[in-house]
Amino acid sequence: MTGAELEAIRAALGYTQEKMADRLACDFVGYKRYATGARPVPRYIARSALLLDFVRAHGLQKKLDKALDAGAAR
Repeated sequence: MTGAELEAIRAALGYTQEKMADRLACDFVGYKRYATGARPVPRYIARSALLLDFVRAHGLQKKLDKALDAGAAR
C-alpha cells in the first residue's frame, strides 16, 4: 500500500490524520511519514486500514467508532 492509498482510505472514512493514527494504533508522527511516503507503509498498518475501509463499505463505521470511543473512555 502506498501513502496515497492510505490517505484515500482515511479521506473516505472522514478521519483526521490524528484520528486515523489512533484507529490504526500507531504514532501520529509515524502515520504522517507513511501518508507522505517518507516511510513505507508497514503491512500491519495496510491490513488494518483495509479492514477499516471494509467496515465503512459495509455500513458499520458508526458502530465501530462508537465501540472504540467507548473503550477509550474507560
